[in-house]
Amino acid sequence: MNKTNNSLLKITEKDITSSELERIYEDFKAIEIKNGIPQRETVRRQFVMEDSGSIVGYVSGITEHRWFYLTDLWVDERYRGQGHGTRLLKVIEQKAADDGMEHIYLWTAGELNARFYEKNGYVQFTVLENKFECQGYHQYGYRKELT
Repeated sequence: MNKTNNSLLKITEKDITSSELERIYEDFKAIEIKNGIPQRETVRRQFVMEDSGSIVGYVSGITEHRWFYLTDLWVDERYRGQGHGTRLLKVIEQKAADDGMEHIYLWTAGELNARFYEKNGYVQFTVLENKFECQGYHQYGYRKELT
């Protein structure tokens, strides 16, 4: 290991190039391999709900080893409250399970969204109180077992 003089190292805020970022990510991967973590390709899964060719619902997420990270769930305002969000959620949960994912997790905000996920079998694992600029509006972490 190289020892360096800390007083010679400077820290600056700047954008890095894609090749610099690739080098960093390759080192993360090397550390995982050294620690015995099997390498697995991350795959994005996404589904749309359409009405006469227009997208009125969308769900998306990525595989992460045994976990599926639900990144997006959206239903057009005119279609909300009719079970379409639950339908989209069930489709992506099934696809994640088919892909070998054992668990699913997500981040959401607001009481209405939290109740939606709880109604669909999700359990809160953390809350970031008052994360947003308005008092009482929290961000929640939810998870669910798929197996």
